[in-house]
Amino acid sequence: MKIIGKGNVCLNTWHEGHFHHLYPIANNPKIAKNLRDSFPSPYTIHDARHWIEHNQKFNPPQNFAIEYEGKLVGSVGCEIGKNELRTNMEIGFWVGEAFWGKGIASQAVQLFVEYALEKFPEIKRIYSQVYDYNVPSMKVLENAGFEPEAILRHAYIKDGKIGDVFQYVIIREEVEKYFD
Repeated sequence: MKIIGKGNVCLNTWHEGHFHHLYPIANNPKIAKNLRDSFPSPYTIHDARHWIEHNQKFNPPQNFAIEYEGKLVGSVGCEIGKNELRTNMEIGFWVGEAFWGKGIASQAVQLFVEYALEKFPEIKRIYSQVYDYNVPSMKVLENAGFEPEAILRHAYIKDGKIGDVFQYVIIREEVEKYFD
């Protein structure tokens, strides 16, 4: 089911048709190094099955397949904060290496933000965290309308290296005027 699209990029709910296309593009250490350790690496066919089944329980959906020209190229989605942080949404995304540098991720993130602001009225802020070495993802967020909010110093350890996390944010009240 196509949720939202613009040009050659659309966000689609995860379904069985994505199954055999997901694990070949997700099984890439260059993708995994930019994501949290909970992202499997290597990414197997079983991980793909689990991800698709996991996402079929959300209503409204919280994670989408990114499709470019009708082909699966990545994922964008969120986790909603709990308890006193329930007005926060953390967004994450990745695009297969063959599709890097084409503006697909920025467009997908922007489509997701528009969707999230419409479907989740309780959300007041959407943020994303990026490792200090991942400048391309910082540019994706900036191109999608996010603003730098904070640098969390020495906030992660990945592959034995400690580094800073750059946090980007969109505040509902500040962007709603652009979507009206």
